[in-house]
Amino acid sequence: MATNTVYVFSKKDSKYSFTAEIRSCLEHSSRPTSTMWVSMLAKGSREVARVPLVSGLLVLCHTSDRRFPIMIVFRALGFVADRDILEHIIYDFDDPEMMEMVKPSLDEAFVIQEQNVALNFIGARGARPGVTKEKRIKYAKEIIQKEMLPHVGVSDFCETKKAILLRVRHTIGTGTNFPS
Repeated sequence: MATNTVYVFSKKDSKYSFTAEIRSCLEHSSRPTSTMWVSMLAKGSREVARVPLVSGLLVLCHTSDRRFPIMIVFRALGFVADRDILEHIIYDFDDPEMMEMVKPSLDEAFVIQEQNVALNFIGARGARPGVTKEKRIKYAKEIIQKEMLPHVGVSDFCETKKAILLRVRHTIGTGTNFPS
């Protein structure tokens, strides 16, 4: 598979109905490729009932074996308002199927309304137990900055560009590959 290209896979007999994958690689760098997946849980999946804070759309970075709800990832990127996040995900707010698909994600992310709380949520699931909140937030920022879509940027303030590329509406459910 080519790097820096989004691939969408329809899954059969899986807890996910679709998975979008991107292998992100910095040009002219010896850094290893970072892989990120966005997955949509299949309806009726046991995962939804078994795990709290699991919605229809999940993000997984290769540096962690934990999946994070997509709304929380967007909040960690600095998009706090639901409307701002939805504008990155949905073409048409009058599309009832898509609105129904993201509703569980909105509901579960309701308790996390600030960027630092979202970063702490991510950091707490990847950092060693017992580290301070400040270190968990720093750890989460480093993952987002350096490991999540590094071909978009690894410097400070590249989060907006990463959120634009993370647009679910272009990948999940279309069955089409889109270049980054």
